[in-house]
Amino acid sequence: MVITCINQNGERLKFGWFAPIWVKSITGIGADFTVTTSKSNGQDGATYTGATADVRNIVIVLDVRKDDYVDQRNRLYQFFQPRAAGEIRYEDSGISRKAGYYVESVEPSGNGVLKNITVSLLCPDPKWYDLDEQLTELASWEGLIEWDLEITEEPFELTRKVNTLIGNVYNGSNVTQGLKVKFMATGEVVNPSLYNIDRQELMKLNLTMHSGDTVTITTGTGNKRVKLTSGGMTTNINNYMAYPPVWLQAYPGDNLYRYDAESGIDNLNVSIIHMQAYWGV
Repeated sequence: MVITCINQNGERLKFGWFAPIWVKSITGIGADFTVTTSKSNGQDGATYTGATADVRNIVIVLDVRKDDYVDQRNRLYQFFQPRAAGEIRYEDSGISRKAGYYVESVEPSGNGVLKNITVSLLCPDPKWYDLDEQLTELASWEGLIEWDLEITEEPFELTRKVNTLIGNVYNGSNVTQGLKVKFMATGEVVNPSLYNIDRQELMKLNLTMHSGDTVTITTGTGNKRVKLTSGGMTTNINNYMAYPPVWLQAYPGDNLYRYDAESGIDNLNVSIIHMQAYWGV
């Protein structure tokens, strides 16, 4: 088992069953849910009303040799800063996962040859994620050059855009995931949209895009945003989402999406980025 923490400055700190800091125990890496019920007068048992995943609290108890204790304690104080976001990575038996955290406490204790330091991290988003994103492109470019190439005076095409229009995003976990959708314009595009074919859900923008414009839509919990990058400047344009706003998700299994536009669809490139999510490691 190897635990890697990455702080707000990009610095990395590794823990495991090795010197100079040993992991004595770690908790909070599994699944923790709060189930709510309601009860009527005279009812046997209760009626299930829902369940939510709690904030993840990862508690790491570390062993440090007494003669190295002060240096390692100060190292941890310097690394784990309050009010700054960090990332924790858990690697074991060929599985690698990551989660975002904020520091709750760094608490030293113990008087033996090995002294303890307890690090408590809170993860507002309780899900674990794969280290790498997965990309689905709903249009591709076909190369048209073949060798030996003979140059003539007549103009010829180097590439040709192939509009697949429909793409499948496969979610191999049992956790519904948010998406990052990118609309990229090579000419004028009016009101681009993305449609979940199976669930008949439409995510649409009331916006005219111009050549070079990119719209990035993120649909994850706590990160529902629409941003336009144009002329080197990025602005928030949540108000351009068609009402009522639909924030498409990747549900467990296959998810078929089709992109469209009221005009200029041949000028539109669409990609969908998602990251596998899990309730535990």
